[in-house]
Amino acid sequence: YRSYLSSKMFRKLNYQYVLSYLGLMPFILIIFHNSLLFQINQEILKNFVIYYTIIISVFIGATNWNLIQNVDNSKVFYGFFPSLFAVILIICNLYNFKFDTLILTLIFILSIQLFLDYIFIYLKSINKKSYYFLRIPLTLLIILSLLIIRSQF
Repeated sequence: YRSYLSSKMFRKLNYQYVLSYLGLMPFILIIFHNSLLFQINQEILKNFVIYYTIIISVFIGATNWNLIQNVDNSKVFYGFFPSLFAVILIICNLYNFKFDTLILTLIFILSIQLFLDYIFIYLKSINKKSYYFLRIPLTLLIILSLLIIRSQF
């Protein structure tokens, strides 16, 4: 009976959700880096936070692309904007813009992206489950992590 329940549970387990939430681990490790046994250079940590968050933002934008179907041009441009902002932020980071400014910009971009995802992707959708149980909580947890990390540096 137990093996039946566990196999049924794994069939219902959405690995996209699990892997998405596991993506928070680098933020959690950085928040607790002072209590870990090893110390990591602060500049490396700052750069990692910026680049990792950029990767997440671009990934979110890319998930809105559907290459099989003809997609409305507004959705195509909307999916492209995170990549454009990523390039701009990478250049700003390479030119040593203030860490606080970059983090606040990332928080702003993630917030706008969350709002626009609802408008462009989920507003007319019947199934908003992934928005409510994945996009909103993950984005809020990332923003909270960024605020905590910002206060540590």
